[in-house]
Amino acid sequence: MGKSLRRAFLSPAIGLLAAVAVFGGAPRPAAAEEWPTRPITLVIASTAGGMMDVISRSLAQDLSVSLGQPVIVEFKPGGGGVIGQQSVSRAEPDGYTLLQTNTGPMVFRPLMDKTVTYDADRDFTAISLIGDTPNAVLVNAKVGIKSIKDLLAYADTKGRKLNIGHPGPGTMGHLCGVLLARQTKIEGNFVAYRGAQQILLDLTGGQIDMGTPAYGPGMDALIVAVAADQRMALQPNLPTLKENGIDVVCSTWAGVFGPPNMPPAIVAKLNAAIDAYLRKPDARAKFDPIGLRIIGGTPDKMSARIAADRAQWTDIISSVNVDLSK
Repeated sequence: MGKSLRRAFLSPAIGLLAAVAVFGGAPRPAAAEEWPTRPITLVIASTAGGMMDVISRSLAQDLSVSLGQPVIVEFKPGGGGVIGQQSVSRAEPDGYTLLQTNTGPMVFRPLMDKTVTYDADRDFTAISLIGDTPNAVLVNAKVGIKSIKDLLAYADTKGRKLNIGHPGPGTMGHLCGVLLARQTKIEGNFVAYRGAQQILLDLTGGQIDMGTPAYGPGMDALIVAVAADQRMALQPNLPTLKENGIDVVCSTWAGVFGPPNMPPAIVAKLNAAIDAYLRKPDARAKFDPIGLRIIGGTPDKMSARIAADRAQWTDIISSVNVDLSK
């Protein structure tokens, strides 16, 4: 075959290959623009009930409308949130598996448990910082405790040994309880629960002495103080630990993440949809009753909060000698 004939046959083939090279990658950006085309799963790294439940269900309902696909809430409790976190860190980064989690599983657990190998920056994609709420000090309903002063007097009758419930190992509630016990010279027997609702049940029944979960629905009758810098607008008559001479400030944030290496276009679309919801009156109506301070903002804001928490709490965790890997 002559050179001119070979060129005649090869030219269309070369043109076709060039077209494939140019257009073969096109579906990727198109997929990001068209996303989502099927239901999205929002994994919650805690049990149903409490702050995370209220946030996830209201957020999922709004996103289902704004994104045009069902957002299905799936609770994966266990290990202080580790099980849910790990499942999302290993998922495909296609935007169809998301994580709603909080301070404890994302920041504290890796610092307190050497067997936890995930890293907030490396193994997740930050999407949105929804908001935060202070941790509360709840007390046994059977013994007539009405204040922090009453609680400390009650501790004296028990030889300063109290059973303290918290919502899972390595959570903010756990660490807050440890710090509170340390500052008040209470010897705590720390009892791990799978969520705040179980703590409430046992406090109501008198099975434990106190608890330190994040503020949430159904707690008001058992709360004697909040671990906040100032009183909550929702509960202006509820004193802070600082007012009682106890310098303990703990707040639990809630945020949305995805698996590592999510396409930036999908992250931006999700962040915009979540931020739009947080600005709606409906979000305020849902979140004010659970004491959640709405924050919102860019994914970088979520990443910055993680970095700040890690810097603030690393030394504290070391000083109280909490190691969950033992």
